[in-house]
Amino acid sequence: MISTLLIVVIGQVGCLTLAVITASVFGGLWLDDTFGTKPVFTLVLLFAGIPLSVLLMLYASRKTLAQLKEKYETEEKEPTA
Repeated sequence: MISTLLIVVIGQVGCLTLAVITASVFGGLWLDDTFGTKPVFTLVLLFAGIPLSVLLMLYASRKTLAQLKEKYETEEKEPTA
C-alpha cells in the first residue's frame, strides 16, 4: 500500500517537473524568437521554473502524505476480526 503511494508521488513529481521545464523552454524560445532576444527569456523562464517546480513538488508530496496519514489512521481505528 505505502509503496504504491510512493510510486504515485514519484510519478506526479516527475510529470510536474517535466511539464514545468518543457513549458519554460518552449515558452522562452517562442518569446526569444518573437522579440529577437535569443537566450534571455529562455534562461529567465528556466530559472523561474526551478523554484516553481520545487513548490509544486512540495505541494504534491504534502497532499499525498496527508492522504496516506488519513488512510493509515482510519485503518488503525477499524477493528480486525
